[in-house]
Parts: sequence; structure tokens; C-alpha cells
Amino acid sequence: MILRISLLLTILACLTFTPAAVINERAHVNDDSEAAAVPDSRASTSSFYSFRRDLRKCASPRCGGYFVKLVNQARTRCADNRWASECYVASIEGNGQAEPENDRALLRGTMVLRGNRNGHFGVFRATEIWQAASANEPSGTFFRVRDRGIRCIAAPCATHHEARLNSTQSRDIAGVDLSAAGAPENLLSEATQTMTSTNGILVSGDHAPVTGPAGRMQMLKATQFYLRAGKTTSALKPCMKTGCSGQVCSDHEVITTCEYRTEYECYKKAACERQANGDCGFTPTPELNACLRRSR
Repeated sequence: MILRISLLLTILACLTFTPAAVINERAHVNDDSEAAAVPDSRASTSSFYSFRRDLRKCASPRCGGYFVKLVNQARTRCADNRWASECYVASIEGNGQAEPENDRALLRGTMVLRGNRNGHFGVFRATEIWQAASANEPSGTFFRVRDRGIRCIAAPCATHHEARLNSTQSRDIAGVDLSAAGAPENLLSEATQTMTSTNGILVSGDHAPVTGPAGRMQMLKATQFYLRAGKTTSALKPCMKTGCSGQVCSDHEVITTCEYRTEYECYKKAACERQANGDCGFTPTPELNACLRRSR
């Protein structure tokens, strides 16, 4: 009797630890469900905003500031504690940082209420500024993405970690594809390197399934990505109008001769910002193109 019980326990132990059971467990992790990951704290993902400039024509500070909103959220709490789809702030304070180059940047910070003889207005205090890598319009969901430093023999493999901004949702994914963001090669290379750091990069995009010998997982396909200002190379220095008549858009001072041409008037109202190829230039809006045609 004792011999039979011992034999039965031995068989059960063999079935429990058979290699097939290990393979099935791996397959369970490597499907479309979230790969096992330690949740990110809200402190690492909170207070990220998009913004747009206020183009209304009225006296400052009532107009001419910015509209800001939390990314990935339908409502935002404004400086006056009211909830809205977006909040007006009279100014953005960068705490010594360079102002965002354009409306495609992301901001991290808080709103405060300030008052003067003209009334009470919100002010946005930016602690971090993240510059967009290209002129692409972002779409999809915003994440902080890090390279986990893991490489596997069989694909797909959970090589990267994503954390949804302004939430506690996070998971490991089978990589991130930055090719559709339209960024120049130098910024793609910089993003790949920066993803190996603790803070990683910010990415907007959507998921797509990938399959392979190791099963099925999700990867992130970027529509835009962001590098933190002040933490990147000189390629992201702010663009400025320079030259004798402000006819040159560059990230450094340029000395030119001072003959005057009528088309130089067109550049006075033109946006000088980094273009899709990574270089500074005047954004070719319909207004600028029409002005240049008239001047010629």
C-alpha cells in the first residue's frame, strides 16, 4: 500500500513539472494580453499636457495665452478648480527652460491661479518640456516608453515597457516602431539611445499585433515621439530668426549682408521652427507662400 502511494505521488510530480507545462505558461504570457510587468507609479506618468496658442484678438492677459489639456483625458481641472475640456492660461513659465518651439510639444507641470487689476488668470508652470521630433500631428494614445534591455532568440519578445501617461496602466510590449513619425535619422538614433535611460521617451501611437515562433504580442507603432528639452543634443536647440533682416531661420546666429528685398517682409510673421527633416526653417504656410509670390 505504501509503495503504491509513493508511486502515485512520483507520477503527479512528473506531470506538474513536465517541460510542456513550462511551454504553455510562456505561451500564456506571450499572447495579446498584457505581459507581466510592475505597474508604474502615477508620479512617473502624471501631469502631462498638450497645448495650443490662443489666437483670439483681445487684450492680454484675457487673450493671447494658451489652451492646455491633459493628454489621454477627456476633462482637465483648471486653475480655478473647474473641470473643462481644456483650460486657458495667460502664460507658460518654463522655470528657466527655453519656451516650446511650437504647439506640438508636450508640457509637464501644474496650473496656478494669479490675480492682478485685470482679474484672475491661470498660469502654467512647466517643469519639463518635451519637443516633438517632427511636424507630424500626433494621434492615438500617449505613453512613456523604455527599452528593457532584453533580447530574445525567438520573436516576439517583451523588449520594451510602456506606461500610459496620466494613468497607472503599464505593460511590457514587443517593441516600438518609430519609422512612421517622420523624424530625421539623427533624432531616430537619439530616441533609440534615450529609450535605454530611466526616463525613456514619450510616444503617441497605436498598437498592432505581431506574431512569431514565441507566440503573439502587441507592439507600439508611433505617429510622433518626443525628446525632453535640455536632455538632448544640439539638434533640438530652439530655432530663431536671424540675419540682418530676420530673413534666415536657424538654431544659431547667422551674419548676412544687409541689402533689402521685398520678400523679407513675408518672414516677419512667418513661423520659424524645426521642420520634418530636422533643420530649422520657415514653415511654408499658404499665407507665407502667397506673400512670397506677390513679392516676386
